[in-house]
Amino acid sequence: MRKPSFTLEQVRSFVEVAQTEHISRAAANLYLTQAAVTQQVRHFEKAVGLELLERDGRRVRLTDAGHSLAEACRGALRALEVLDDTARAIQHLEAGSLHVGASPTCASYYLPSHLAEFTRRYPSVKLDVAVAPTGELNRRVVAGSLDCAVIEGDPDPSLVSVELSPDELLLVAHPDHPLSHLRRVAPSDLLQYRYMRRGPEFSAERHVRKMLGDAYDRFESLNLGHHEYVRAATLAGLGWAALPKRAVASDIRLGILKGLAAPPIVRMISVVRRRSQGGPAQEAFWALLTGGQGAASGKISSDGRGKA
Repeated sequence: MRKPSFTLEQVRSFVEVAQTEHISRAAANLYLTQAAVTQQVRHFEKAVGLELLERDGRRVRLTDAGHSLAEACRGALRALEVLDDTARAIQHLEAGSLHVGASPTCASYYLPSHLAEFTRRYPSVKLDVAVAPTGELNRRVVAGSLDCAVIEGDPDPSLVSVELSPDELLLVAHPDHPLSHLRRVAPSDLLQYRYMRRGPEFSAERHVRKMLGDAYDRFESLNLGHHEYVRAATLAGLGWAALPKRAVASDIRLGILKGLAAPPIVRMISVVRRRSQGGPAQEAFWALLTGGQGAASGKISSDGRGKA
């Protein structure tokens, strides 16, 4: 884009003179001297290569070119006013956008209440939520296409992260499943039956793999993706699963799923962002999530992790 040969001050001076058709009145309205306004208008005429004003006694009159250019200048000044208004609105969160990522468990159980509170405070901010596995969310936050993300797996070391809450994975099966009748369930017992899993790209599988060791890749399993699909298959009696406690607590209370006699798997729910300062909407949402811990002020260990 070609840089204009005139200045914003010159445009403002010309528009005010065109409006008042009087140098002294224009100068008073702009809080400038008459000489300064006259100079600004002359420089503007020279920059555009047109004669814009004609003197008529103590007044000035627009030429035909002046009339045409004055309207264009008013439009340009109005566009700048709109730009300034938009920037101020964004600063006060009366506009703007927030792009948040969440892993499936977080999108179901940890993010909605925070988003609801954010929209209550800032109803004019446009929201966009991406639901994906933790690894993909880390990559998108690093790349800048997401402002932040709530994840259930390991944060990328280059990102700032704050731990929000522990989350339990419970081993569950249908009440009629053979595992549900055992007083104690060991990894060797689990290996005898079909495992309903989400898939290797999901962070929950890392914890189950750690529990089962090398046998994880050797026994029968069924990849189903989202935890709700896994839950439905487990409710149908297809096998056992490791599911978030929040997803199955009511099922266990109702007796349609049985928690197996094995210790729960505890993992951490975290929120991640880049270290650099974000926009007003991002900073306000981060403060809501973390209690005001900023990217620059938060304590970051060598692995990029902060503590809320």
